[in-house]
Amino acid sequence: MNYLPSKLSKLRKHYNYSQSYLADVLGVDTLEYMNYENGSKMISYEQMKKLSSLYHIDMMEVFTNSDEVTLYDVNKANTDEINIDYFTREETFLDKVKDFYEQNKIASTIIAVLVVTIIIMSIVLKNTARPYTLVKDNINRLSVSETTVVYIDDYSGVNGSGSNANGELSNLTSSGAIKVCEGEGFTIILNDNGTLSSAGLIDKYAKEIEDWKNIVDVAAGNAHVVGVDSNGRVRCSGDESQGACELAGTNNIKKVYATDFGTIVMDNEGVLQYCGSFIGSSSLKNYYNIKDIASSDNILAILNGDNTIDVYSNNSLNYLEAESWDDIVDVACGDSYVAGLDRYGKVHIEVDNDEIRKEVEKWSNIIAIDGASDYLVGFDGMKIYGVGNNSYGQFKKEELVKQRLDMVSDVEYTIDMDSISVQFKGVSNASGYLVSIDVGIGVSRRIEKEEIVKFETANMTQGKNYTITIVSIGEGDYTDSDPYTLNFTYEKPEETYTFKEGENMSEEEYVNYLLSLGVSEENIKAVEGAEDDICTGEVRTVSSSSLDGKTLTRSELLSSEIEYTYCRIKENEEE
Repeated sequence: MNYLPSKLSKLRKHYNYSQSYLADVLGVDTLEYMNYENGSKMISYEQMKKLSSLYHIDMMEVFTNSDEVTLYDVNKANTDEINIDYFTREETFLDKVKDFYEQNKIASTIIAVLVVTIIIMSIVLKNTARPYTLVKDNINRLSVSETTVVYIDDYSGVNGSGSNANGELSNLTSSGAIKVCEGEGFTIILNDNGTLSSAGLIDKYAKEIEDWKNIVDVAAGNAHVVGVDSNGRVRCSGDESQGACELAGTNNIKKVYATDFGTIVMDNEGVLQYCGSFIGSSSLKNYYNIKDIASSDNILAILNGDNTIDVYSNNSLNYLEAESWDDIVDVACGDSYVAGLDRYGKVHIEVDNDEIRKEVEKWSNIIAIDGASDYLVGFDGMKIYGVGNNSYGQFKKEELVKQRLDMVSDVEYTIDMDSISVQFKGVSNASGYLVSIDVGIGVSRRIEKEEIVKFETANMTQGKNYTITIVSIGEGDYTDSDPYTLNFTYEKPEETYTFKEGENMSEEEYVNYLLSLGVSEENIKAVEGAEDDICTGEVRTVSSSSLDGKTLTRSELLSSEIEYTYCRIKENEEE
């Protein structure tokens, strides 16, 4: 038995890390890490070294074939006080360099000059070319306005809920979304090809942003859109009455943020510039290399490079508790609250409302948060959780369940000419199952009980890898299970031929039929019928064949020796 997957799960849960966080540590997506824990994919040696360092355990302990593994005190594991040598010291790389230099001083000098030249050139290029490229980040997958919630699903498709008064939730069809931004009555989508899509935006501005190319980051205020392209140039479109677009044309920028009526940009050196109107703007001159910004009418929250939060407010609360949080990876605020998401998937909130605080404390495995003036939402990759004003149905308001359902088991699939069939063993207390396959932006089937689920294979590519995902759906005292995933390579079955009994074709027609299927003449054998097997006419017909009643694939047919029997022409007649 392979105990490694269960050890990975045991270690993660002991230290309260989320799967998405560990995926970031290893530089893979969350689904890839899930495959390590469910045993469907083997973790690499280099990745295991990273986890061993994180958990402060020896790699040999992890790879030993037993279910025992050391679980340190959580506070101890989250320090850098323990260092473990994974190898005995023999000859290091520096030793080899030293030996090479002693033996090849002239060559070493030339190499050193080349290395210095390369370093100087890289510095020059760094200052003349923009090194920043936006990559898909979980915190970019969620955005809200006062009336809507929009998020990116696991297949890079965009979904939304709430008011659709301006059509801001209509035709959200992007299949390569990297980031979503909500303004008041419009949605902006940054696609992985560097283009922008929009819904609900005023036609004039929508046409302007359609012309933007090679965009690597985008943000939206109440009535303006700001982006930055791969050359570091800032683009802006929308209402400029409060100066929100004054930074348009600024160069050497790598990140953009937007408040309701303002814009904040960060250049390649981490220095901030801003324009427009918003609370706390004068304090930005003291910051550089920030990670995120959230704002409302009353609050500006800044996520620092050390994963702490600074808060500027014009209401009666000073938000000292929020400024004491650490390990924060995402920040949100409203008119009277500040929230932070830590790297373990837990959400912290400072708010003068115990009921809201207790409800948020129940959230787990959250990968992104965002907030409007009077509500906060969290996204765990599958569901939206929310607290506060839900007048527009932005989120499904429910008491979070107490127990997570088990994953399904015994998952099997079969592929025929037109479809793939999936079957599995269900779990207790599930109200249904969501079965998905990653074809295009994903195809899902909701079923109420375990049964065979079929998906068409018309859009599948021969030899390409696909993933089947099954989630047990919970209600009442249960929440959805972790997704069960099964990876497979699509191999379309060979075409088959079913041959009927007694075709009664003429011998010539029958032979030509076999030849048309690709059968070679050498594999076709004719046998004259018995004495009483007399043709009814003047043409010899096939009375039986070794193919009668058989179903063969094309390769089987082409490799078969086929024997057929033909009738005898009546005596004294020419054959």
